[in-house]
Amino acid sequence: RFMSTPEDIASQIAAGVAGRLRLLTISIDRLDRLESGSGQWLSNFAHAELPEAAQELTLRALRTATEPTNFALLRALSAAESRSLGQLMEAVGLGRLTLTERLNDLIQVGLASRNIDTDHAQISSAGLALTRWLEGLISAVAQNYTEMIDDSN
Repeated sequence: RFMSTPEDIASQIAAGVAGRLRLLTISIDRLDRLESGSGQWLSNFAHAELPEAAQELTLRALRTATEPTNFALLRALSAAESRSLGQLMEAVGLGRLTLTERLNDLIQVGLASRNIDTDHAQISSAGLALTRWLEGLISAVAQNYTEMIDDSN
């Protein structure tokens, strides 16, 4: 489920964010067709709006994932294939309403999903790739610090 090279990690994150972008464009296209009947918005999207939308959604996903509480939630989600909201509340220390809102933020950017019927949440492959990448970066920072301290002694 998780690939380890930097290119594979970037590819998984990009695929997850692109998948979310696709769902958003499908929703807007449906609304556009109901309002105007033309479907013209979608035909112009790739040329007129795609670069801006891709940047916005990518940066929003990164911003959402790197917020400390959301990152803790991603880590908790990455510990199992599916976690109940009760398990997540216990792992992250949030109440149900706050947890639900944080989870919704992660879902909106394509980093997690939720099954309302079972009251379980799952990390997406993009969320897992991003979480593992961030954990590696955090570990590298600590390792670099240790090496700097060792070199100065």
